[in-house]
Amino acid sequence: METRKLFALSVIFLAIFASACTPKPFLKVQYQLPSSSTALTGETISLTISDIRKDATFLSDNARKSIKNFNNTYSLVVLRDDGSRNLLGAYDVDSLLKEMFKQRLENEGCQVFTPAENPDASLAIQLKEFKLDAVDRKWTLRMSYQAGLSKKKGLVANESVSGSAERLKVMGKTDAEKILGELVTDMVNKLNVAKLFEKAQ
Repeated sequence: METRKLFALSVIFLAIFASACTPKPFLKVQYQLPSSSTALTGETISLTISDIRKDATFLSDNARKSIKNFNNTYSLVVLRDDGSRNLLGAYDVDSLLKEMFKQRLENEGCQVFTPAENPDASLAIQLKEFKLDAVDRKWTLRMSYQAGLSKKKGLVANESVSGSAERLKVMGKTDAEKILGELVTDMVNKLNVAKLFEKAQ
């Protein structure tokens, strides 16, 4: 009887250990909101994301060797100036970007509506590149998108945003998540939505 108990405990321990060692199938994205402002107070907007990448695969072949079991899911954590951290959930790339831009717009006083709610303007984000690679013991990440803001009267203002970053590949996936959070934060915050509204007047 005692032997059976020990065997059962061993099986449970091994199962827990194997589960803990299994790579998580998602990547964590920590998005740092800029300081809140009233730049867009009173504006209403709808938001759409389109993935027009020629290569829709996020991980290169080399990156995939270091990041196992990735299923194209991202866990989003939103950070604020007051030190708070809000885990919002898991997203694919389109919904990840939509939630990040939504957080950014609301942080500047804008209300994000659905198109059916007849907002004052619409913001369309077209993702053109989003690729993580591992080269010469370094992570490299590239991202670019086109933003277009249109108002009811038909005026459109456009802006292209692109950037890249690299980080030493010391701790594998942990470093990949750091570079991912840093570049995506920079790319989302770089878009000057208030200026787009001014151009579309």
